[in-house]
Amino acid sequence: MALFVIAIYGAALSTFNWRQAARKDRREITVSASTAIPTCGNQLGAPYAKLEAVNTGHRVVTVKTLTFETPSGARLAPMQVDRFPGMPDTRLPVSLSDGQSAHMLLPYSDIAEALFGNGQSGKTKLTPVCVDSADNVYRGEAWDVDPREFLRMSLD
Repeated sequence: MALFVIAIYGAALSTFNWRQAARKDRREITVSASTAIPTCGNQLGAPYAKLEAVNTGHRVVTVKTLTFETPSGARLAPMQVDRFPGMPDTRLPVSLSDGQSAHMLLPYSDIAEALFGNGQSGKTKLTPVCVDSADNVYRGEAWDVDPREFLRMSLD
């Protein structure tokens, strides 16, 4: 009986160690979206969506795509870079080691125009997406977006 208990304990410990090693060796990217608004004195500028990909794993990961995805699977493709004054976008592809991040800023007005061009005039969900060089797709928490509101906020 004691030999059986020791065998079960050994098997459980081996399984735990194997899972820990597999988790440590896995690629891990956390993707998020937030809002950034430039200021000049007491004046606020037009709002931007800030997409950020952070390597939260232990392996080096090469990020090749960072964008938003619509519920239909379409992805927004920014046509211009460095639109946010004084804060250049990360040039892709980029290799990120543990804790490093890449970011991209998209004006709300560009997002609204892209959604209108895609036939989305009402509220929709946009999901921040990152694709690495091994074609693994990482998704963040979806944003509820109204393109009319985004356009109005950009013009104020």
